[in-house]
Amino acid sequence: MTTVGIVASPSAGKDLRRLVANAGSVGDVDKISFIRRAASGAIEGGATRLLYLDDARHLVERALEGLVSSDHSAIDLERIDVPTLGSSRDSVRAAEQLAKQQVRAVLVFGGDGTNRDIVKGWQDAPIVPISVGTNNVFPLTIEPTLGGIAAGLVADGVVELEQVAHRAKVIHVDFDDRENDKALVDVVLTEGGFIGARAIWDTDDLKSAVFAIAEPASVGLSSIGAALKNVPRTTDSGLYVEMGESEQSVRAPIAPGTYETIGIVDHRVISLDEQVVIEGPGVLAFDGERDHVLTDGQKVNLSIRKDGPWVINPTKTIELANKNHYFQSKA
Repeated sequence: MTTVGIVASPSAGKDLRRLVANAGSVGDVDKISFIRRAASGAIEGGATRLLYLDDARHLVERALEGLVSSDHSAIDLERIDVPTLGSSRDSVRAAEQLAKQQVRAVLVFGGDGTNRDIVKGWQDAPIVPISVGTNNVFPLTIEPTLGGIAAGLVADGVVELEQVAHRAKVIHVDFDDRENDKALVDVVLTEGGFIGARAIWDTDDLKSAVFAIAEPASVGLSSIGAALKNVPRTTDSGLYVEMGESEQSVRAPIAPGTYETIGIVDHRVISLDEQVVIEGPGVLAFDGERDHVLTDGQKVNLSIRKDGPWVINPTKTIELANKNHYFQSKA
């Protein structure tokens, strides 16, 4: 049985940044359409079983209703056996279960935060991250049908994962007094002593950051780093930036439709496994969301490693399947 996992965040694309920026939210109808198209693609690529995370609004169940294969045989639809409480922990627990079942490809619908949750549950998961979040630096902007086909082809062994995927970078954050954490795109220290609204939208609060990805054609805090140095997702490096009042500044799209000016005190390229120390007071934000309060003088160690999820490239996957005549029928 060829299994493809499906994890969709019902809250992706609906946070505070959507309200204060010039962007609309991604509605349930759109998400259901994305999921159904991707699931249809996965079945076309060889999936016979879809193992999915349920949610309070049953987005995935509604999307999968009535799906059949090209020969009209039934597809096995199975919910991941975890409690769903409407928090990010749902995705973490789902990823843990998918890892235990050794699922060979997972479709992830969300933004940077959703993919971070997957990695917290299954660090080297084989994923096709499909963009439906607010800040979508990490996930792919692609027609879901093609993302689904790629997941099905990899899950079915038509193409080998290592041929069509790259290993993502992860920012590891080591605390002395609590469980370590991680991020996929950036870790940012902001002013303040409490978390409050998790999303960051006031750039005056920014103090320092480590970026694993800083690509020019992206929206979010990583665009600040990209204005200083292009750091592609596949390179063996990252970027450290100190922000504040300075004669040097950059203009960056920190949210959809919203450009801000950010003062730059210093910046430098950092190598893989290089240790960077960030010191409080302040609040640490992971992939755009505040998550940990640092007291005055408290230090954390950050390092970037290439030990994250296997990100499947749909274009490469379908191209290789075409070369192997997968989609051609014999006369």
